[in-house]
Amino acid sequence: MPRARAREALQLLRELGPVVAPLLQVSEIRTIAGDDLWLSGAYGGDIVGLHFTWHRDWDAVYAVLPQIEEALRPLRPRPHWGKCFTTPTAELDAVYPRLGDFRRLRDEVDPDDKFGNRFLDRVLGPRG
Repeated sequence: MPRARAREALQLLRELGPVVAPLLQVSEIRTIAGDDLWLSGAYGGDIVGLHFTWHRDWDAVYAVLPQIEEALRPLRPRPHWGKCFTTPTAELDAVYPRLGDFRRLRDEVDPDDKFGNRFLDRVLGPRG
């Protein structure tokens, strides 16, 4: 989320501590300089990244993720593409402003969906 909202994010996560702590191995807070890469979490401005490494209890992790995402939603976080998240496609469109451009490019350069998979179908929505 925007770096200027880091304090708010940490306060919101602290409130979820009792739910998150039993599933968490380690967490990381990173500040990341803004860039102009379409699918970057830092597209368009400096951000703070809050990353979690979970214990291998996928059912429990995926049960708590919506609570974390809901708590942080007012801060307009962008999920990391390589981390666990449940954010729906419509919300991804709202926080990744060039996601539609990416979809169009994907459809153009990979019309036969050779590089597609279930994860991409879930986060990018139907092909176009």
